[in-house]
Amino acid sequence: MSSATGGDAVGRVGDEASPSVSLSMQGVLPIRGVDGSTSEEIRIDAAPSLREAGDPFRVDVVRWAAMDVPSIMVEEDLKKLREAYRILADIELILPGPNERACFPRRGCIALHLNAFVSGMRLPLHPMFRRILRAYGLAPTQVAPNGWSQMVGGMYLWFRHSFGMEMPLHVFQTVYQPRKLPKKKGREEEARWYYFCPWGSHKPLVTGCPSSIKQWKESWFWVSSNWQRVFDDPEPDLDVPSVYGIDIE
Repeated sequence: MSSATGGDAVGRVGDEASPSVSLSMQGVLPIRGVDGSTSEEIRIDAAPSLREAGDPFRVDVVRWAAMDVPSIMVEEDLKKLREAYRILADIELILPGPNERACFPRRGCIALHLNAFVSGMRLPLHPMFRRILRAYGLAPTQVAPNGWSQMVGGMYLWFRHSFGMEMPLHVFQTVYQPRKLPKKKGREEEARWYYFCPWGSHKPLVTGCPSSIKQWKESWFWVSSNWQRVFDDPEPDLDVPSVYGIDIE
């Protein structure tokens, strides 16, 4: 079981989640194109972190827990997902290979979690979510399900109580801060998964989210084509990060 801040409830009263993660492995991952063809290879036993201040040539090495999480989804899951959430035909849903990982995206693709849809995310991805992800340098699968619940619920509540206006990025950042899911005791991997919690002692806009969702980290897939472009997109160049970024805490 994977314990994390993840969920699909909006506007209910409940306790805040208590996140935790685990995982560990080493190996070699192929870099694939959208058609699945393999080009070069990249090692997944280590990844560079930020250079220390004052030493521009030093690069520390860290491991990401996501390097140890292959997808458990099958083709039937993608078919049901497309039908259940009415995903347009020009948005490609692609099953990952056994050696692929969400933190090292296939060329031309980005990884998404199944539970992000359960939490209210839809495709094409709304510009507000694109702005939030870009502001923090987060790939979509770095946000735990409860993080998506807060983004979706916040957008809905703001829209409803502001006469149809969209929530500005600075308002979301005033209400929420990103927090990293902690590493499991005894593990050295960097989790690099995040959720959003209120600043200070304020209560979250969305409550009642479950504290545990089974296998949410493993339920991921690739998406390509027009997944982040809405009709008459006001911000067509607002791309979402696909590679797991630097530590934001």
